[in-house]
Amino acid sequence: MKKNILLPLMSLVFFMAADVQAQEQPAKSSSCVDEMNFYAKILGGANFLQDTTINGNKTTYETGYVFSGSLGYCWRYYGLRLEGEYAFRRNAISRIHFITQGSSTRGHFQTSSYMANFLWDLPLCAWGAASWKIQPFMGAGLGCDLQQMHSSNSRIVFSQKWTRLSWQVMAGFSYPIFRNAEISLEYKFHEGGSHFYNHSVGVGLTYKFGFIRKKR
Repeated sequence: MKKNILLPLMSLVFFMAADVQAQEQPAKSSSCVDEMNFYAKILGGANFLQDTTINGNKTTYETGYVFSGSLGYCWRYYGLRLEGEYAFRRNAISRIHFITQGSSTRGHFQTSSYMANFLWDLPLCAWGAASWKIQPFMGAGLGCDLQQMHSSNSRIVFSQKWTRLSWQVMAGFSYPIFRNAEISLEYKFHEGGSHFYNHSVGVGLTYKFGFIRKKR
């Protein structure tokens, strides 16, 4: 748990230091691939896992957490972004009822997700809102979930792992806070297989590489 808390804090310090360094470094000449369009993002927040029924075992969950990290590329003139994302979700079990072996209030369900996301920054300039600093966005992703569930009582130990195709949709908005960085508020609906439906709300921090550049 301490590692999960320290990682976002260390990343925030890195982003702030990198922003100061970008302002001090001299600009480089442009290349075929504009590195200004590459970005990195971290996100943390609350995860809400819907109740499940698997092989007759009914389970309810407590509010959990989600942490994720992304690397992406943005086509500035179209507002389109493509990114690779890793996310970790974990929810404690509130109660699980086994068909013939009683129930338990102990255990957890956790997921490691590997996703490819395609996002669109809504074109506010074209809609007459060029002065807005808030940038809304929406998108969808496809990938793979590695899932693990564990619970036990005095009569049974239940432990199982799954690998599932997964997909998600997302929406949110971002706001610039440093020269190269943005903060965002984001909602995601994530389905991992046919049983697990996640709703998450999180705060993200994005750093855009190579913001200061000179034209050739």
